[in-house]
Amino acid sequence: MINMPLHVVWLRHDLRYHDNQALYAASLAAQADNGRVVAVFIATAQSWQQHDMAPIRQDLLRRRVVALTTELSTLNIPLWAVEGTDYQHCVTVFQQLLSMGMVALYAQQEYELREARRDSAVTQLLSQFNCPVHWFDRLCVMPPGSVLTQQGDIYKVFTPFKRNWLAALAAKGVQCFPKPLAQQGEPIQPPDWPAMQPGDDSSIAWSVTEHDVLNKMRAFCQSKVHDYANDRDLPAIEGTSSLSAYLAIGVISAQQCVARLQLEANNALAVEKSGASVWLSELIWREFYKHILVAFPKLIKHHAFQADTDKIVWPNAPTLFEAWCKGETGYPIVDAAMRQLNNTGWMHNRLRMITASFLVKDLHIDWRWGERYFMSKLIDGDFAANNGGWQWAASTGTDAAPYFRIFNPVTQSERFDAKGDFIRRYIPALATKTAKEIHWPHKPITPRGYHAPVVDHNNARKVTLALFTAVKGKETGGEHDVG
Repeated sequence: MINMPLHVVWLRHDLRYHDNQALYAASLAAQADNGRVVAVFIATAQSWQQHDMAPIRQDLLRRRVVALTTELSTLNIPLWAVEGTDYQHCVTVFQQLLSMGMVALYAQQEYELREARRDSAVTQLLSQFNCPVHWFDRLCVMPPGSVLTQQGDIYKVFTPFKRNWLAALAAKGVQCFPKPLAQQGEPIQPPDWPAMQPGDDSSIAWSVTEHDVLNKMRAFCQSKVHDYANDRDLPAIEGTSSLSAYLAIGVISAQQCVARLQLEANNALAVEKSGASVWLSELIWREFYKHILVAFPKLIKHHAFQADTDKIVWPNAPTLFEAWCKGETGYPIVDAAMRQLNNTGWMHNRLRMITASFLVKDLHIDWRWGERYFMSKLIDGDFAANNGGWQWAASTGTDAAPYFRIFNPVTQSERFDAKGDFIRRYIPALATKTAKEIHWPHKPITPRGYHAPVVDHNNARKVTLALFTAVKGKETGGEHDVG
């Protein structure tokens, strides 16, 4: 038993000390009752594995917790990092903290079902001891349920959602919280818990100090964002913010991104299709998918948003799926993208759309196979964004592209990697091919060391149309092949 009130902050996917409402609120409360703030992180590798969390993302989490421990120590706030097992272990941790004098718990709310059940179990435990729990909804600038139609319904289409999201931003602004107050007093010894295990350093290419990540975000908003609208679709150059992994684990918040963008871009935000307004749209897409996830929890159970598409009988050829996973389909842009994912744990967003469309509409494999594979590899894996993106590509989700609009992987390659620089980076067998040849290198024969195409795109497109027509009951005209 510690002879002072303990205000405990449970860190999960908010691994920062700037703009962390839970930490800030706890520090104010501790100052008011002469208590102390203690932060806790509980590693739950078994639960992470159940969520298909990529090993590289687990490593990023562990490395970031170590860095945050050092950062919080400058404020005399201990961060106790515990090696648990699964979500049930969290209840045990808080039982012990109650015996040490915990008077309140502070944490950021999470949206998925298993996480909600975990948090409910902890809340129920603490309520038995009259220990209040303060939940803060800060995963989105506009929390789920705050952007609704005039009838009070959730938006199911992005464009009106964005319009009303922007109206809410104009009316309410965006709030970022200061860092927590420094604590006074002697160091507090942690309980005799298993210390969090170190990672495997697979994410070592990604800095995990808050200082570096904030500077990266500021630099992007100051300079690179101006060219974002033109550069973001070109995988051969560094045209994106590369902040998605840090947003996913909460090293920075969406609120910080929007506030910095407003400060740096100023009037450019009001210019349609400017780099600043396009990047803001990407942040809004991220929130849109979280709003949808909360409103339609069936998505967490991997159901299609468009229920009729759950009836599609996908052929699901294992050999084709394996070729896609390895980057051995014979379609260079697809293969280079998959090798980027496998080698680095990250994939350019344009390539995510191309590879997802190819898996579903050329190889006729259930989108859920690809969704799970991406989560098992991505350093920035986020369930809502990943699910939303896959269902968009598969034409099964909200705001989905019509099923008869199918990406042509060769023309997509010619359009977005015109010189073939990205392809050459990941497919050495095509290094000597010209900019014209590299997008379809199979004339007259497939180069040695590369792979023959596993399907014919034109024939595959016809099968896709038949699969969707079988469940939707009608033919739909319009443009079929999208370059």
